Amino acid sequence: MIHMYLYRLCGVAGCVAVAANISKHGWHPVGIAPGVIFSALVFSLGVTPDRRTISWEIRYLITSVGVLSLAAFRFFR
Repeated sequence: MIHMYLYRLCGVAGCVAVAANISKHGWHPVGIAPGVIFSALVFSLGVTPDRRTISWEIRYLITSVGVLSLAAFRFFR
C-alpha cells in the first residue's frame, strides 16, 4: 500500500521538477517531453495492489528501463 503513495508522490515530484526546469531554461520540447512522459508513467504506477495487471507490469518495466537509460545517458555524457 505504501508503494502506491510513493509512486504518486514521485510522479508529483517529477511534475515539480519539470516545472522548475521550464522556469529555469524555458520551453524546449526536448527538455520537457521526457520529464512529462516519465512523470505520467510513474504517477500511473500508483494503483492499489489488487488492480495491478499485466499492463501495470509493462508500464513498470518501461518506466524502469527509461529512467535508468536516461540516468546513464546523463551520467556518461
